[in-house]
Amino acid sequence: MACLDNNQSAYKPIDTQCLNNNPEAIEKTHIFNHIKFNTIKICHQNIRGFSHKFDELIISLLPNPPEILCLSEHHLKIDEIINTNLGMYTLGSQYCRQTFKQGGVCIYVLNNIQFSPINLDKFNKEKDLESCVLKLCLTTDSIILICIYRSPIGNFKFFLKQLELILNKISKLSIDIILCGDLNINYLNDTPSKQLLESLLASYNLFSTVNFPTRICNNSSTLIDDIYINTKICNFSIIPLVKGLSDHDRQIITLSHISNITPNEDFFLSRKINKDSLLKFLNLLSYENWEDIFVDKDVNTHFNNFLNTYLKIINACFPIKKKQHYKTFKPWLTIGIRTSCMNKRKLYET
Repeated sequence: MACLDNNQSAYKPIDTQCLNNNPEAIEKTHIFNHIKFNTIKICHQNIRGFSHKFDELIISLLPNPPEILCLSEHHLKIDEIINTNLGMYTLGSQYCRQTFKQGGVCIYVLNNIQFSPINLDKFNKEKDLESCVLKLCLTTDSIILICIYRSPIGNFKFFLKQLELILNKISKLSIDIILCGDLNINYLNDTPSKQLLESLLASYNLFSTVNFPTRICNNSSTLIDDIYINTKICNFSIIPLVKGLSDHDRQIITLSHISNITPNEDFFLSRKINKDSLLKFLNLLSYENWEDIFVDKDVNTHFNNFLNTYLKIINACFPIKKKQHYKTFKPWLTIGIRTSCMNKRKLYET
């Protein structure tokens, strides 16, 4: 297994051989797995042009660099950002404009954190919605991280529609979603745009965490940069950080107890149906005189009375019970082993 290359943007396994041969690297490198990993720090910054701020950005992140660095408005072309080297960070996912200038978003991941990019460029449109997505492999399950930029002159209806398509797509991959970026919707004012955005995000269990202005000018202050998480999945703290890299303040969120972000068991509902419960159901139906159904002359009332009685009998005979389904995490069960087992089953079947 080869040592990690900072210019790679694909899935990165941890190279324990490289680390064992270099003890100093172990002290300088964060090594995470589903047992040891407990907290994660995510930083979002609207950097307003990235080409001449590489060194300044790295220095501003020390001495405790965040695990994830999300940048909006990087202003770089695709060839420029791919050739950018941030040392301890790997480019995880990016979106660059091709027609208009400026804009763009990207996500950098601290070396040795496992991830895989998700290509959802088909939902993007310059100025209206610019997004990049990746899957972080930090726990027994995965966290999907989205970084978004929306221009203040972008089409808000198109943005909302495309964002819903993205959330619908990635919600099938993971229930743990973190969204950050500059959406140019001021959360300090209760506007229709804010209400529509909040309603959409709440339907995917995402809620705003930033409660301070992120862009302060001479005569105004706005909250247009935000980080959205499922606030019920873990404890978190969030702070602003002014580093002078742009006219937007940095937001840094620290999520704790990440290992508990997805429980090891989930629940499903079922009804127990057997000969005894069916016999009970038929008996209760036969003894029911249905006199409440015909009390009123309205046909809708007739139907509602019938349905209430019928459901009451069903719930009495076939009660809903919650059952647990436990997941077993096997980190040693690699894709290669699964493929080999699948091929062996095919051979035995033939």
